[in-house]
This record gives sequence, C-alpha cells and structure tokens, in this order.
Amino acid sequence: MYKESLFELIRKEEVIIWAGAGMSLYAGYPSGKKLGEILVETLTAKEKESIDTGLPLPDLAEEFYRLKGNNKNSLIRILSEVFLKKAETTDTHKRLAIIPHFKTIITTNYDTLFEDSYKHEAQAIYKTKHIPFIDNKKTQIFKVHGDLSEPDSIILTKTDYNNFFKDNQDNGTYWSVIRERLATNNVLFLGYNLEDPNVSVIFDRITESFGENGKECFLVAPNLPQHKVNNLLRKGIHYIDSTAEELISELLLHLKEHIISDIENAKISADTFRHFLANIDLLPELKADKDSYKVTSLKGTKDDINGIANFTFKNEGDLRKELNDFANGRKFGTFEVPEDKLLNADFRYGGLKFPDSEGIVKLKFRSNPKIVTTIDLRFKDGFELISIPIKLYGSPSLIEIHAELKSAGLIINLDIQSLSETKVKINYKHKEICRNVKEEIELFTLLKKLGDGEIFTVYPESGEAFSRSLPIIELLQNEADFFLDYFTKIKSIEQHYKIRFSNISIHSVTDSVIEQVELLVAVINGEKLEYEWYNELTMDLIDGSDENIEQLKKANEVNSSVIAHHKVEEKIDLHGHEINVGFKTVEFLESYVSNLQQIIDKEEEIVRMKSRCNKILVSYSNTHEE
Repeated sequence: MYKESLFELIRKEEVIIWAGAGMSLYAGYPSGKKLGEILVETLTAKEKESIDTGLPLPDLAEEFYRLKGNNKNSLIRILSEVFLKKAETTDTHKRLAIIPHFKTIITTNYDTLFEDSYKHEAQAIYKTKHIPFIDNKKTQIFKVHGDLSEPDSIILTKTDYNNFFKDNQDNGTYWSVIRERLATNNVLFLGYNLEDPNVSVIFDRITESFGENGKECFLVAPNLPQHKVNNLLRKGIHYIDSTAEELISELLLHLKEHIISDIENAKISADTFRHFLANIDLLPELKADKDSYKVTSLKGTKDDINGIANFTFKNEGDLRKELNDFANGRKFGTFEVPEDKLLNADFRYGGLKFPDSEGIVKLKFRSNPKIVTTIDLRFKDGFELISIPIKLYGSPSLIEIHAELKSAGLIINLDIQSLSETKVKINYKHKEICRNVKEEIELFTLLKKLGDGEIFTVYPESGEAFSRSLPIIELLQNEADFFLDYFTKIKSIEQHYKIRFSNISIHSVTDSVIEQVELLVAVINGEKLEYEWYNELTMDLIDGSDENIEQLKKANEVNSSVIAHHKVEEKIDLHGHEINVGFKTVEFLESYVSNLQQIIDKEEEIVRMKSRCNKILVSYSNTHEE
C-alpha cells in the first residue's frame, strides 16, 4: 500500500531522497559499523586498549581523534582511502540517475556515487557558499556530512555533531534550505534504519518543528522486525519492506508504465518527461493540448531500441494474411490496421507503455529498409529518370525495391525462394492527385518500358552502373498503354487550346471523361466521330404536299444521310477547364423515315428519321452553317 502511494508521489515530482550508508554497501563501501571497525584496525594494540571499541561511530571517531592528539588528518586520510577508491559497481545509482523526478537528494555519505552517476546533471552542495549558485535545472545533492575535497566540511566525531547543532549553524542559510526542502516535499529514506545517531538525531532536530503538518515520510529497508516497524510508525514514517536496489528497479518499471499518461494528464513537467526519455535513449514529439501535452511520436536514438505491440482486431482473413506476410518478411513497407478493424491494443516502446487504445484511430507498422539511396535510370532510346529515391527491403525469400516517383510509388517484388527462377511482380500505387501531365507521361512511359521488358541501366548513388531487364508483364503493359494514350491526348489538348492541366484527380478519369477527350482530339484533327445511334430524329412536317411526300419516299429509297447543324456553340468542362469546341454537326447515316406510311395516310405530321446502320457522325466547326 505504502509503495503505491510513494510511487504516485514520485510521479508528481513531490519526493526527495535522504540517502545513508546502506545505499552504498552494494558498491563496496562500508556501513557505519564497518567504518568504526576500520578505524579501530588502524590503531596500535596500546591504542586499542585505551578506547571502548563498541562505541557508536561518532563517539568512537571522537576517541580516535583524541588518541591522535586532536588531529583530524588521520581520520581524513582513512576516510579518503575508504571512500575515494573506485566503486565495485554503480548500477543502482546509475538507474536512480535515470529518474529526473527527484530534484533533491540529501546524503550523509562521503563517497561520490551520486556525483559520478549524475555527472553534469547534478551539483554537490555541502557548504553555505554553494547556496547562491544552486541550478534548479540540475538535481541538487546536499552532502550534509561534508565532502572529502574540503576536509573542514567533514562531520564524523562527537564534537563535529555538537558543533553541527549549535544554534548559529542550525539556523544558518544551508540548513534553512534543507528545512525548506523537507517542509515542502515528501521524504524517501534509503540506506537507513533511523536508529543510527548520525541520522535520527539530525532528522528529529530538523523536523520537530513541522509537527502534524509535515509531509509523508517513507523508509525502505529489508526484513525489519516488527518492533522497529512500530517505532517507525510512531515517528510517522511509512515502512516499505525492500532493498534500495529492488525499489529503484521497480520504480523504473512503474514510471515506464505511466510516464506517457502522466505527461498527458499534466502530472509532470515537459522538461522532466523529455529528460527521463533522453536518459533511456528515446526522443519524443509533444503537441500542446490546453494545459497538458499529447505524445505524437517516439523515436529511438539508438538502433537497439525495441517495441512490443499486443493488439486484437476483427477476425478477417485478408487482414490476418497481410499481417502474417508483413511479420514473416513476405511483405514490406507499411501495414495498417484501420480503426473499424481494431478492437484493443497495448503498446510499449523502449519499455514505455502507451496509454489505453481508446484514442488510437488506426495502427500503422513500417518496416526498416536495408538500403536507402537514390538512382538514375536510363533506357536505350534515351528516356531517363534521375534522382529516384529507392528503399530496398529483404528477407531470405524476398527482395522488394520501393521507388518513390513524383506521381506514384513503385514496388518491384523479386521472389527468390525458387532456385530455378526469380519471379517478378511490379505494382504501383498512384497518388490521388496528378500534379501535371508531363509527370504522368513520364510515369506511364516508364511502366510501359518495364512491362515490355526493355533493357535499362541503373546508375546508383555509389558503386558501378549495371544493366538489367525484367520479364514481360502483360497486365502492366495494358495499364501503361491505356494511361499513356490518355495523357498523351491530354497533352495535345493543352498545346492546341493553350491551357495547362494541373492537380487532376486520378479517379476523375472515367468513361465519360475519356469520351470528352476523344471528342476534343477529333476536333483538333478535323475528324468526324462515329457513334452508335438507336434513337430517332423528329421534325415537324410543315408542308404535307404531294411533292414533299414524294421527296420523303425517294429519301427512303436511296438511303441518303440527313445532316443537322446546331446553332449554339458547344462547351466542354474538362479537368477544371471550360473548352469551346465550336458548332456541332450531326450526320445521320443511311437515314430513312420510319413512319412514312402514317405521313402518307395523313395520320401523323411529325417526321421520324432513323438510321438503318444505327450510326451517326459528329463533327465541329468554328462557323455556324444554315
């Protein structure tokens, strides 16, 4: 229970650390009791007889000091030999240094484990003169027992402790800062049992003025007997049964589980978030969202960062097959699970857990290419494309080349699983918008040549040029022929009417639009367009005289054509341009009067003309013919 509460407070950056000798035991440095034994071991047999070797460390150090003629040099020399030697390991301190949530560390230790692990991210503060230079962007390490670089700052003997608590020092600037940190933050004790005089006296003296208004305190120690736990409770200190090493490791995992939700729920600062991620080799992108941030992406700063995705989606065969192909190296590039197929998801990257999948609209996975480069491509007839971005993907059975052209993505799939022959597939995905006609002609000229199996030469960014050809691909030939013909005609329309087509939707190339293009090309070339026609042309019979009826009879006998001239110029709207094609003329081939008998019998006064071959010819001119 207390551990969860502690972790919650740490996540909100409301906890400071008070570290004792037990925090450094794993690194090979002695406990207070062991340090006392080391002091005794340096004494002569005669000196040992003069002191009580069972005294607490401050009293023992005081006796040692007096035996040496009230000279501290011997004590400082021993402390330097013991605590300035190279640590056996710094793993726990390095893991702690990953966590920027701790802004303050108070320690009674003489070693430099914190400084060595935090490096330039922290500053040691052990004298009043350091206070004005506190850098709030760094973790402050208050070394309350001094630092061996300045022997006068060392507190160890009984006299040191008595001076330590003189009124003029207790109320000094240095301790005022520490009192402020204790009064405004929760405290985590690591490496203490609170029975040692060198911590219990200090803590009791500093916090006694806080009373019931003080923040929560937590002590971490393994296997404390119940009577000691009860003593902690009387002091208002929560006990957590664990070692410092275990707690820090568990805390790191806990922070990775919640750090993204914490930044998005404004529990921590953006600086702390970025700092934490930088310490685990991750680079985030944040987007401001009212009073908080949204994590839009994560990128590893090293190649060995791994991600884990657990998700379920609707059991649909095609999607499952695509995922299997992608996961097993039979498909490269990107794989998407759309929103309407995604049921739930759990994601971790670099150990970080993403929040619940409620806000995830889709999943997109992208494979990493083995080669990223650019090439120039040239065919024998001189046709060429230059600076084509290329990504090459590979697995034991498949090689895929992804080329990013101006108007489409091209994928060349080489199935090398069969020893007898390499199977080749070419697919292209056209972009939604055709920027201009020139790029489209280049694209479909390329696809046509590849589909025809023409030899081409590749000029890579580095290395030797080489020539290849692909097997003839009939489906690609037909696709390329169709669009190459279409955009070549569009180009002729541009030139004739002095216009420029741009930003054409590829999906706008429909049957009706193709008919318009054919018509415009025919107009440009002065050609007549032939259409099938099964309807009838109707005209009012103004004069039903015998002479006119005879003419209608003759028209039926000779299969003559009837020509109709439109009096209004026709305009065509093609890909955003209104084009005036002129006056329309329609010639009804092999025309005849389908209701001649009814006209003769005076039953109808409307002439109904039809075509025996069911065809008409359409043409346009710039002038109107009567």
